[in-house]
Amino acid sequence: MKERRYQPRRRQQRPRSPWAALLIPFLAILITGGLFYVLATMLGGGIVPTPTPTVVVGEISQGQPTPTPPEPTPTPTPETPTPTPTPEEPTPTPTLPPDVLQVGGKATVNAEAGLRVRSGPGTSFDLVITLPYGMVVDIIGGPERADTYTWWQIEFSTPDGEKQQGWVAGDFLDPGVQNYNQ
Repeated sequence: MKERRYQPRRRQQRPRSPWAALLIPFLAILITGGLFYVLATMLGGGIVPTPTPTVVVGEISQGQPTPTPPEPTPTPTPETPTPTPTPEEPTPTPTLPPDVLQVGGKATVNAEAGLRVRSGPGTSFDLVITLPYGMVVDIIGGPERADTYTWWQIEFSTPDGEKQQGWVAGDFLDPGVQNYNQ
């Protein structure tokens, strides 16, 4: 029988990444460029001083006087007439269309089950009264955002003629006076 000799295992080389083929030359160029920059600045080739400009003064001849220019004569300025002010036209105040809720306007309740009037702008405020469908109210304040609604402060008359105020969600109001009983 033949004797087997021990042979050490060859180490398998891992395949190189394609990125290594790009990264190694890039790093070599970067390091070489950095070394050249450092050497150039150490040897004084980095900053070049800018020369300071010098002023050359010419000679003045001694024998002849320097001529002086004649003084200019003042030119009279004509009087400019003062402009007559023209009256400005008043700027028109933009008015919102009647199909938009606005402070100072009227609105009609469009909630068929009635509209809850609250003491403040939000569902967490106390209930004041429930207004019936089709009732017309005056908008006196707002808008304020709370609880995913836009809230408007309104004024309305109760059945006994007393004026009251409260806050309602604008989703349940139609702008202007509407007639729902047709």
